[in-house]
Parts: sequence; structure tokens; C-alpha cells
Amino acid sequence: MIVHSIKTDNASVSSKVYLRKEATKHLSELRVLDLFAGENVLWSHFDKARYYGVEKVKGKGRNLNCENMRVIASLDLSRFNVIDVDSYGIPFNQICALFANGTLRKGTVIIYTAITNKMSSLNKDAIRMFGLEKIYKKCKTLLNGRALEYFYGMLYENGIREVTEYEKKSSFIKKYGYFVVM
Repeated sequence: MIVHSIKTDNASVSSKVYLRKEATKHLSELRVLDLFAGENVLWSHFDKARYYGVEKVKGKGRNLNCENMRVIASLDLSRFNVIDVDSYGIPFNQICALFANGTLRKGTVIIYTAITNKMSSLNKDAIRMFGLEKIYKKCKTLLNGRALEYFYGMLYENGIREVTEYEKKSSFIKKYGYFVVM
């Protein structure tokens, strides 16, 4: 898999907005599904033909209030050309569900945030996909440190050969990136 790097400043919102501008600059209109919508701040900087926010915390922004995993399978993803998965961890389960949906179109831009450290737990779908159930019970921190490798492996298994991302330095590994569904 090829990983391209982009340069950004360290202001979180401006960096995230810049990443979204880079990811969508080739699109004539934006039809956005925002699976961790929060206060809808990031996409407020864009003209959009459609914006559909999902947020599990009530009272945050103008969103459907529910757990995003509950709605991914029921959505017609062909109505969107951008899917934003800006999570607080690694959105392994959400991206697996997007690929499994059957209505996800080629050419859709998926923007993600992947944050981890050795103490963060692996996603259940990652444990299952890579057959790690038995060994994970015995040495969690060893495998937790490889969470990004499993994330990239899952993308590769779903036909993704190229991602563009940048890393923010902190006590966690934080990757901000995007790819185009092939």
C-alpha cells in the first residue's frame, strides 16, 4: 500500500479542514455523510449539496442522534460521495460496515482519523478478521501496538492501495487521512 503524506499546520480544526479540502478538490459537488458529526464544525466551511450528520451524543449539532454502527447498514451510501469517519479511535468497525453495505460506490472519498496507543483496545472486527481471538486474550498490549497495521490490512483487503495522510505527534499515534474507494 502506498501512503502519501501531506503537510499541515498544527491547529487541529484548520488541519482537518485543509485535509477535507484536499480530499474533495476533484469533486464538483459534495454529498457528505458525517458519521461522527459532533457540532458540525468541520463541514461548516464547505458548500454542500447534501450533508447528513450522525452523532450519538444528544444536543450536539443538527444530527441524527444514534450510534453510527446502527445506521450504516440501513443507509443508501450511493447518495453520498464523501464519508467522514473522524473518530476518537480507529474506525475499523465503521469502515468494515461501509464496505459491507453493498451500496458504497467506487469513487467515494472516505476521510478518517485513526488514533491509538499500546493501551488502546483493538476493534472487535479487527480481532475477528485477522483470527486473533485466542492470542489477544494472552497478550493484548503486544497486538494493540499493531492496531494501525491491522487497519491498513483491512483497507488492503477491501481493494484500497493508496491513502493520503498526515500524523500529529503526541502521546498517541494520530493519523488523519483519506482514500478513494476502488
